[in-house]
Amino acid sequence: MTTVLALHIGGASVHAAVSVGGRIDVLALGDGRADLPAPAPTDGPGLVHILTTAQARCVRVVDEVPDELIVVRPDVGADDATLGEAASRARVPVPVVLDELRAVAALAAHGPAGIDRSLAPALGGLFWHRSGDAPTGPKPIVTREDLGVDASRPDRLPPAPSVVAVGPRTVFEDDEPRSSRRRGLPTSFLFVLAVLVLGAFAALLILRGDDRPIAPPPTVVATTAPQAPVVEAPTTTLTPAPTTMVVSTTSPAPTTIAPPTSEEPLVAVDPVTGEEALVAVDPVTGEALRPAPAPSEEQSGGGEPGDGTPSTTTSPPRLGTVTLSGVGFTLDATTDTERLWAFGDDGEAALADLTTVLGEPVGDPGWGADARCTPSDVRRLGWGDLEVVLSRGPAGGPTLLAQWYLTGEDSTTTSLWTLERIGIGSTVADLLAAHGDQLTLEQPSDQDPAGWFDTEPLLGDGILGAVGNTSDTGRILLMWAGDGCRRRFG
Repeated sequence: MTTVLALHIGGASVHAAVSVGGRIDVLALGDGRADLPAPAPTDGPGLVHILTTAQARCVRVVDEVPDELIVVRPDVGADDATLGEAASRARVPVPVVLDELRAVAALAAHGPAGIDRSLAPALGGLFWHRSGDAPTGPKPIVTREDLGVDASRPDRLPPAPSVVAVGPRTVFEDDEPRSSRRRGLPTSFLFVLAVLVLGAFAALLILRGDDRPIAPPPTVVATTAPQAPVVEAPTTTLTPAPTTMVVSTTSPAPTTIAPPTSEEPLVAVDPVTGEEALVAVDPVTGEALRPAPAPSEEQSGGGEPGDGTPSTTTSPPRLGTVTLSGVGFTLDATTDTERLWAFGDDGEAALADLTTVLGEPVGDPGWGADARCTPSDVRRLGWGDLEVVLSRGPAGGPTLLAQWYLTGEDSTTTSLWTLERIGIGSTVADLLAAHGDQLTLEQPSDQDPAGWFDTEPLLGDGILGAVGNTSDTGRILLMWAGDGCRRRFG
């Protein structure tokens, strides 16, 4: 049977309930506790963590993967777009969003009494899924028959009317007898209709006789042109034929054949077969008309020589050793040995792996405080145009991967791309094609055409950067991901 998981994401805590085979139970979201701290309504990564944890607990406790997901939220909870994007990232079913009031009302109408108030919304979501909304409106009227009590008084007939009506009872009744003859169409209308039909038929007969051509069709005359000089070889392929066609103009006069002249006729010869082709002749002067040159197709460098087929095949740029993303970077992407390093991972291990593929960093000022960075102690390492930031807490805490930052030469030279082939030098049109409606683009000042972009504004884990201008041809100047250091000023 269907397994339904209900999550109540409240203001302070998250509770869950599950329905397996029609049985409804409270689902503990942690070992030794029934709830988890609730994330902020705009905390996208926090919502993803809650959804993945709830699904994992459902599989672990009841050994079932939820087929449907119901998210019960307060009026000030996360919006539908953020919940949908978080569910897509967590690989859970598309959630059905339900208000707290509807869930609690469904529990009160269809569920048991005495439920803890903190568990009521989650359990109410499952009772809403089973029985629907709570009934509304006034309660039905209960009669004596419904209670099984006989009527104590006998039925009484209604009293007779005090006034006896004489004649028609309403103003719509007519004293005159109705005519038994069925009314039909008037004779005058039928006569006019018959005249119109006959007139239309006669007009069709008259117009049908005028469907004759104004001028006779062109006449084709077979002439020979032995040893004709080659005048012009058109670029389009000519159909070889030993005859010459006389083309008629729009003049109403009948087509005549021009008398032979002392000069040889102008004949086009196929350069491949060496045979004569059809030549248009002026019916008045008898001179051969020079064929118009056909437009030639420009062959691109990708086609075979001489085939005339334009080549539009383009291949995406090759990924380099480091591939960037909104959650970290990947080394040797799309290979059997690819390694993903996410923000928050062990910074020392990530640095060691990065050094094996890129070599020792060119710039390494060491650990220290930086006014532009949030952590109290950071280490900014550089490999040319790429900068990687490591952070650690006070008193020598664990080293974490915090941020990457890219600027400088175009990615076509450095091969530093995202998986969508977005890098330095990519255009705004490339960003729109790669990220679609999720992309936000803003221009802070009307006096400056430059703008800022964000590829994942809902969940807050996208790639940010700057473009030279906000039109489709605007180029990316710099880009970064991670919250380690501030990169936007002004």
